[in-house]
Amino acid sequence: MSKTRAETIVEVKKAISKIDTLYKADCVKRIGKTKDTNEFYTEVISGQLLRDLKEFDKIKTVTRSSTYCRANHTTISIDLKSPRKEEIFAKRIAYLDLGELGVIKDYQIPLKDTKADKGLGAIDLMSFNHETNTLYLIELKYEGNKEALLRAALEGYTYFRIIDTKKLIEDYKKSQTVSSVDFDNINVVPAVLVTPGCKAYDELNEMADVGKERPKLKSLSLALGIRYFTLKILVDESIL
Repeated sequence: MSKTRAETIVEVKKAISKIDTLYKADCVKRIGKTKDTNEFYTEVISGQLLRDLKEFDKIKTVTRSSTYCRANHTTISIDLKSPRKEEIFAKRIAYLDLGELGVIKDYQIPLKDTKADKGLGAIDLMSFNHETNTLYLIELKYEGNKEALLRAALEGYTYFRIIDTKKLIEDYKKSQTVSSVDFDNINVVPAVLVTPGCKAYDELNEMADVGKERPKLKSLSLALGIRYFTLKILVDESIL
């Protein structure tokens, strides 16, 4: 059902009261434009969130007792018949050097500490750029995904705030054999990685077209320090 601008603002204000799960709110999932002002829902929501940036400070950190870096991920098993295409793609790019993103170090990084931490998912990918000493926590949206870029950004940023970055770095340090990394000064940055064929990829292209589409989403992303990346991998299916 189409919503007006005012109705959308009322919805997002209510959703902000549960900031930890804002990215799951119906208004954030909505695609399209308001029925009265013909604005993108994501622009109306981004504008309101820019006014309420301090609310993000209320997201609670969850410290995982077990390590964030799991040894069983060093051997990758891919079921090409699985319908979980996003997970398959994440595994396919594990340990690859993706340029500015650096090397993909792990996938499906858990956020839960105990079973009581209900509703917490996992960070899709983690990468490290050795030259910039930056650890990226990546929300992945793959071909066929119909979720808005705003939802991807909020989900990735929420997970970035939830994870205990200090412990993550310590766990990462213990798992490395390379001694040249400056672990004391690592930058941890939330990122969104999109591939062609998903809604978020199309919206990112619109946002990149300066002055035309989604300027408020761009401003919100800058305010939250979210980085965006795109990736296209061609695979010869005959060799699989």
